[in-house]
Formats: sequence, C-alpha cells, structure tokens
Amino acid sequence: MRNNIGQNFPNQFQQESLKLINSLVTLSSSIFYLVKPEMQQLGIAFHNMTPDVQKDYQQNYRALDPLNPAKFTETNDILLTIDSQMPPHLLRRSVYYQEFMKPNNQHHVADMFFRREGDIIAVLSMLRNETLGNFTKDELSLLRKQQPFLEYTLNCVYLPKRIEERRSLEDRYGLTKRELDVLEQLISGITNKHIAQELGLALATVKTHIQHIYQKAGVDSRSELLSRIMADLTH
Repeated sequence: MRNNIGQNFPNQFQQESLKLINSLVTLSSSIFYLVKPEMQQLGIAFHNMTPDVQKDYQQNYRALDPLNPAKFTETNDILLTIDSQMPPHLLRRSVYYQEFMKPNNQHHVADMFFRREGDIIAVLSMLRNETLGNFTKDELSLLRKQQPFLEYTLNCVYLPKRIEERRSLEDRYGLTKRELDVLEQLISGITNKHIAQELGLALATVKTHIQHIYQKAGVDSRSELLSRIMADLTH
C-alpha cells in the first residue's frame, strides 16, 4: 500500500478544505471534524481556534447548540446558519450564547454537513465575530455550491484511504480502536497533552495507550515508532 503519510494521517483533507472555505468567505475561525456513528467528534482540524475551546464545547455545551448535528440526522440539510434555527433575539438570551459563544467571540455560525448513505459523517463549522457581520445570501449560495465536491472527495478519496490505513495497522499490530486514534495523533506530530485534548482523554490514559502501542510495535520511542509505521504504510 503506497501512501504519503503526511497527506493521509490524520487530517490533511480537512485542513485543505478549511483553506478552501477561508479563501472563499471571510471567517474569524473554523473547524472541520469527522463524526462517529454515536455523534462523537473525531479527527478535528482547526483554523484560528484552540483545542481548549472545542474541548469546552464538547464537554459542556454541545447539547445546547442549535446546530448540533444530532438534530439533523433525519434531514437532507447541507448548510444551516444558527439564526435559521433560533431567532437572533432568543439566541442572544440563551445559555449557549451567553456562556459559550459570546466569551469566545462567536456571534454568527454556519455549519456545512457531509453525509454517507444518509448519515452525517462530518461537519465544517464556520464562525464569525460581531465585526465581520452575518453571512450574506450570496456567501451562503457560494458555500452550498462547494458542499457536493467536498462531500464527494470526503467519501471517495479521503475516508477510504484512512479506513484502509487504520485496518492495515490494526491487523499488523493488533491495536485497539482507541490505540489507533492515539496513533493517528502521534503521527500528526502533536504532543501528548494535545492528544488528550483532541480525544477527550486524561493525559495519563494517553501515556498508557502509547506504552501499549510501543509494546505491540516492538519499539521504545516515538521516533522509532514513527519510522516503523511510515515504512509499513509506504510499502
């Protein structure tokens, strides 16, 4: 299996998609995340946003979000603004706005949904501060035109490669699903602390997973592990 590890592990497609969207419309921040079947977030790419903000959202405010993807599993919506789900005067008085959006300087939100066989598999969330103003009809029309191409690429190019690589490593080393999640983050080069934030795990738990991965791969260090994994994925 010949793959460019830097391009496929874990979120190069998401990063390039964020670059495309940010070149088309002006945003203060954006995030592209994959969604597990149980609607948990996985494989997150950020633009002008810290992992701490997303962790706070995931742990404390996701259920309050008018654009929570779990609310749209039975629809065919591909792009929605937060104002379309809750009148602005009610949104501004909500706990979600007062405790999460406003402190993080988020005033206008548009979410793009991507589906596979009808199920939401990813969300690209676009955020604007008050200075930038709300999304215009022309901007929303332009964003809707990008959705089919991004969804096609996600389904036909990115996810199959990611699934193939994960299955290959799972079979070769006997890794669990969570160990594969940790390994993907290790390959991306982020610190143990950021892996914990990304996956919603305690730092000690991440370190335990890493030690198990080392044992199963027969290595003693991160550099040795990455060298071995790269060799496996490029042959």
